[in-house]
Amino acid sequence: MKRHKMVNLCPTTFELASKIPNFSKWVRQAILETDDRNTFKQRYQMWCPKHPELLMFRKTVPTWDPYCDIEDEKGRCCNTQLDGKWVQQ
Repeated sequence: MKRHKMVNLCPTTFELASKIPNFSKWVRQAILETDDRNTFKQRYQMWCPKHPELLMFRKTVPTWDPYCDIEDEKGRCCNTQLDGKWVQQ
């Protein structure tokens, strides 16, 4: 059974919150992330297909298309789009 808890937001955080789909779920997940007893933590893992040693983790799926920024010996950026999936940490 879910219980209600009121959250007060300033105008800026209200605007940001209004863009988050299912804001209540987002808040619940953020609170659970702070609980040390939580053994089921998920992160969005991203990697470059050309550079498997490059691993990046986020709490959410990125809203932009992330690209690899590893440079080769000539200083050229790889610029390959990163692959990603949800993983348990």
